[in-house]
Parts: sequence; structure tokens; C-alpha cells
Amino acid sequence: MEEYDIISIGGGPAGLTVGLYGSRYGLKTLVLEKKIFGGAMAISPLIENYPGMEPIKGIDLTNRFKQQAAFYGAELRDLTSVSSLDPDEKVITLNTGEQFKAKVLIFTTGSRERKLGVDGEEKYTGRGVSWCATCDANFFRNRKVIVVGGGNSAAIETLHLVKIVGEVSIVHRRDQLRAEDSYIKQIEKAEIGFHWNSVVKEILGDGRKVTGVRLQNVKTEEEQEVNLNGVFISIGYDPNNELAAEAGLELNENGYIIVDHKMQTNIEGIYAAGDITGGQKQLTVSTGQATTATMNAFLYMHGGSWYK
Repeated sequence: MEEYDIISIGGGPAGLTVGLYGSRYGLKTLVLEKKIFGGAMAISPLIENYPGMEPIKGIDLTNRFKQQAAFYGAELRDLTSVSSLDPDEKVITLNTGEQFKAKVLIFTTGSRERKLGVDGEEKYTGRGVSWCATCDANFFRNRKVIVVGGGNSAAIETLHLVKIVGEVSIVHRRDQLRAEDSYIKQIEKAEIGFHWNSVVKEILGDGRKVTGVRLQNVKTEEEQEVNLNGVFISIGYDPNNELAAEAGLELNENGYIIVDHKMQTNIEGIYAAGDITGGQKQLTVSTGQATTATMNAFLYMHGGSWYK
């Protein structure tokens, strides 16, 4: 069994920040990630609001995070899944049988894209239904797609798609977007259609691929079918909280981990940071919370003193 001072469960912006700060404090630090390091940051087409940084591709900023954490000694490991976690002993067991023990655990498991929950969504996932324009836009060159959602993430997806696909429309349940003004101004300049006050009731297909959607106007309840080739869903996120729940961490009514001002959970020696704590899902929020969590983890391990 390998032993560490800190283990971050998750390798998004928060987890990589734990790797950076933990290793710089001289702590043996491990960052575990089962999908893609950087999380949503890694697949963002362009990040324009990270302080001190010119607009940069998400994957490039992710690589900088990884390189900086590794430079100071953090270990970054890919994994398939965690089979169990002992919150008292701070022991993580992977499905491969590998075990890691820590003095402190920091949950940075983030969140995942929310699903519509309509007929056709599961059936046509990967066959016209997507949650990632950066990943899948090129499959829809010269084709017609919609983006479902009205916030920042939907706006970013739309602005990426409009550069590549044939025709883009936004489906939003309200009569105006909730995105930042800078995104709205860019959308207004582009050739983008809108289905206001509308929701997707069903995703249609021919058994092999998406052929359209059935929309409903939330005010008039009138329905219409729209022929198209792709549906990009961007309606928010749900927390990756399964492991936290199994470990006995206290969750709020929306499933996010409850923390105090130190980012401490209800279990001593276990902290949380980033999207998994709820609140504003911003890169700067995640890195700030991870910094706070790691600093307090250091103090926890050293009796409240900065001097070892």
C-alpha cells in the first residue's frame, strides 16, 4: 500500500491545484483522475477570463497546470474507478486492487453534464446527441444542429459550433439568454437562430442517427418538429458525488458536498474543493477553493502551525 500526505480524488482545475500547492509545501501528493485531467477546462475551446492570462485553449492551460504540479513533485495518475474508500483510515482501493493511504483526502470530483431525460437522448448519444462541441463539432460540417441551454456554457458551445457546422440554433426555455454580456454580443453578430420559450420533448431519429427534435413552447404548449442532424445539450451540471455519499460526507439538497470556510467536510481530515461543493462553477473559484483546502490540510497535519 502506497502512503501519501494528501490525495486529491479528481484531477480537474481544483485537483491539479491541490497537486501544485501540496507538493510545494513539501507534502507527498497524489492526484487521481479517471477521465481526463483538466475536466471541463481541458475541452473548453477558449478560456478568456483567467486572470493574467491571454485567451488560451483549454487543453493548453490544462497542460500548464499539469506540468507545474508535476514540476514540484506531485504524482498524477490515471485510473479506471475507485471500488471503495475507508473514510476513517483514509484508504482508497481501486478496482485493480491497488490501495493508497493518505493523511488527508481532498474531494475534487467535480460535476458532470446534466441530461435532458427525454426519449431518444440515450439511444442517440454518440449518434447525433452530444455534450461537447469541442469534441464533436467536426462531425457536423455543413449540417444543422441545435444547442439546448441559455447560460455561459451553452453560449460557448454555440460560438464554437457556428465556426464549423452549417447551421446553428439555440433552444432556450426563456425569452433571453442568461450568458455573460460578452458572449451575447458575439452571438448577436453571428448567424444563429433561436427557439425561445421552448424545450425539447423528444429527440427523433431513424434508428441509426438523429433526424430531428420535437419542441414544445412552454407558454402556448404548442409543439413542432424540427429537422436537424445534431443536438448539443448544455443545461447545467450534476455533482459527481457517489463516492462522497458512500464515504458518509454530508451533502446539501442538490447533492453537493457541504464544507466550512476551511473547505473541511463533516469528516475530520477530509476536505472538498471545486465544482463538487456547488456555487459558481468558475475556474478561479475552483483553484481558490483548492488552495484554501490544501493550506488548511497542511495546518491540520501540523497541529495548526506553519512550522513543521
